[in-house]
Amino acid sequence: MSKLNRRPFGVLSWLLLLLAIGLTTVAASADDNLKPPVEAAFLSSLMKVTDNWVLDYKAYEEMEYPPMGGEDHPVKSGKHWRLWGDMDDSKKGPDSWNYVKSGFVNNGWTVVKDGTPDVGLDAIVHYARNGVEAWATVDITGTRVEVQMIEIAPVPVTLTLKAPALAPEKMDPQRGDFPYLGPMPGSTSRGGAPDPDPFWVTPKGGDREMIASGSLRRSYGPPISNALFLAVYKPALVKAGWEILNESNDADALLLARYTKNGRNIWANLRNDVDGYLIEVADLGTVNLATQLKQSCHVALYGVLFDFNKSTLQPVSTPVLQKVADLLAKDPTLKLEVQGHTDNVGGDAYNQTLSEARARAVMDWLAKHGTAASRLSAKGYGKTLPVADNNTDEGRAKNRRVEIANPQCVAAPQPAP
Repeated sequence: MSKLNRRPFGVLSWLLLLLAIGLTTVAASADDNLKPPVEAAFLSSLMKVTDNWVLDYKAYEEMEYPPMGGEDHPVKSGKHWRLWGDMDDSKKGPDSWNYVKSGFVNNGWTVVKDGTPDVGLDAIVHYARNGVEAWATVDITGTRVEVQMIEIAPVPVTLTLKAPALAPEKMDPQRGDFPYLGPMPGSTSRGGAPDPDPFWVTPKGGDREMIASGSLRRSYGPPISNALFLAVYKPALVKAGWEILNESNDADALLLARYTKNGRNIWANLRNDVDGYLIEVADLGTVNLATQLKQSCHVALYGVLFDFNKSTLQPVSTPVLQKVADLLAKDPTLKLEVQGHTDNVGGDAYNQTLSEARARAVMDWLAKHGTAASRLSAKGYGKTLPVADNNTDEGRAKNRRVEIANPQCVAAPQPAP
């Protein structure tokens, strides 16, 4: 410290001291959370407990309490504890709930719904004193008592995301956070790596499709609740200009988001599970259509999606199609053939018709968005030109595509292997 500031307890020294005190306080608070809150401490007098009688603590969780007496009890959210212990054998029996209930009532809780031991019907209790509100379910099986408790509290952390820059950011494939999609406060990086597997999406009304042949991943811990994950990331993404295309909260919490402002086209899958959370990004803006077209004479437009078994373009296709329109606008001499391709599912005639219709749909979109019709043509190839193995989901997804091709182009020679 003296190398940084030689004056005893200078400004920097005080800041470091305050930081140390703050970290100590946070650590102490974390330890305190492994103990029942004050309003539930009485439970240790009703049952046998051990040092680890807090089976689960979450800084933020949601629980839904069922309707009672015609009144709808909505989802409650806040700090969560799962507490358990065993009553004395003498308390086991039909009156066990009455014994436990008296403990809650004598300590300021109100019984919202009575419980019936051993038949899987949980009691519901409510606490509201001294500025503290809590809800809990109480389940009794034999001598075992289990309490799931929510102490009402707001989301404990907030996250602010930067909007993606005008140009694709350079990243180390193995290290560092995404510049525009970082971790929430309190998370620890577990590293990352390129993922060579396809990046899949399922648009509303569409089929499961591959929009990129790979992605970049970052993972974080420690584990958090699905409720906290969604409560932090969803509003942060929306505020930063992302569009939420899909979300779910089952065993895992999932968010599918897309950013299309300022010419960018970024897709992100965010998933939370029992081990931590993962952020997976596919940046379609890094694809240079002009360069690929010059080198190969044709380019697959992954990210152009259709309704299932139809030629109706999905709205999510717009950013990719706009890049093609921009390419044509920059080179007035360029003419393109829009090609439709399918996988091998279905008959020849069906696939041929579908590929032709999808090629025309893309051609029509380009003509309606500034490209002269005389510079475009459309052709369907059905399943005759696969680029991957049709025996796998990944292969079929790669074959199910729209391409643009320059009929006047001669492909650049490839280097010898």
